[in-house]
Amino acid sequence: MKNKKEKNKTKKLIKNISFLITLIMLTYYFIFRKIDRKGLQAALSNTNLLFILLALIVAFGNIYFEAVNLYRNLNLLNEKASFKDSLKYAIVGFFFSAITPAATGGQPVQVYYMHKDNITYTNATVSILVQSFSYLSCMLLLGVFGYIYNFNYITSLGFFEYFFFIGVIVNLAIITISLLAMFSKKLANKLLNIIYKLLDKFSHEKAVSIKEKMTNNLKEYHDSTDFIKKNKTVLLKSILTSLCQLISYHSVAYFVYLALGVENLNYLQITSLQSVLYLSVSILPLPGTVGVNETGFGIIYKPLIMAAIVDSSMLLTRGIGFYFYVVFTGIILLFDSLKKKKPKKNI
Repeated sequence: MKNKKEKNKTKKLIKNISFLITLIMLTYYFIFRKIDRKGLQAALSNTNLLFILLALIVAFGNIYFEAVNLYRNLNLLNEKASFKDSLKYAIVGFFFSAITPAATGGQPVQVYYMHKDNITYTNATVSILVQSFSYLSCMLLLGVFGYIYNFNYITSLGFFEYFFFIGVIVNLAIITISLLAMFSKKLANKLLNIIYKLLDKFSHEKAVSIKEKMTNNLKEYHDSTDFIKKNKTVLLKSILTSLCQLISYHSVAYFVYLALGVENLNYLQITSLQSVLYLSVSILPLPGTVGVNETGFGIIYKPLIMAAIVDSSMLLTRGIGFYFYVVFTGIILLFDSLKKKKPKKNI
């Protein structure tokens, strides 16, 4: 039975990686192959490697600050998790979120890895829920700030701002439902019953199954509330850490532009535009938002920066912030799994 489960997990992993590779190939075909190669070569040949290194460092902040949050939460829950363990869970989250549609695979696999390290399912779920809520809240906050700060510029981009508004509505709905589930048991149960009655009209079996899952999820959210009440500053600390996480990640483009020799840059403008782009494409159910992120990058920055530099910066920003770390985290997890499978030598 266990072997069958392992085989199914492996098949699912291969399927998700294959889908991601297919998306990357399609992105190359429709976007990257149209790039002016001579202009790209000229831009990349003069790249400042010091700024590329800084871009790699700030991109790692996306993983590092999540590890900080998980480490704090797990230890407050009296779980003996080292920072090294928390870094591993953050790496797991990044990799599996990157290869699954709408980043749905990251959190369940994080819980699985934590449980393997003797962390209870409840505490694993609570620590991840607090981190996720903080992350979503900060993503929305930074995105809205970016839109207000660049209001005249973004409204001049035409249809792009509609994606932003959809992103705001969807993420605001998720945060509102999460808050209801956390802090109002009565409202959460009423909402659950309304959903159940609507689904029951179409399929009784599915309605019952979904109700059971959602009831379990509500229990996990209520556990999160108890945790927050006992540690009243934990949510504030998590939000501040998530702000550092996202600001660090959104800074990649700024250092890439510096590496390519672009002068007179406005740091706040570049990073806030990244936050708008990130929120706008987050709603699309594609692994790592491959393709749409690259397209959106071109739409946002081409009126600001010359086309050849925008193409080069798009390749470097996505290469450093996403593709490099997908490969890097994938290799780390591969070595970790191979290390665990090695039989212990008898002394």
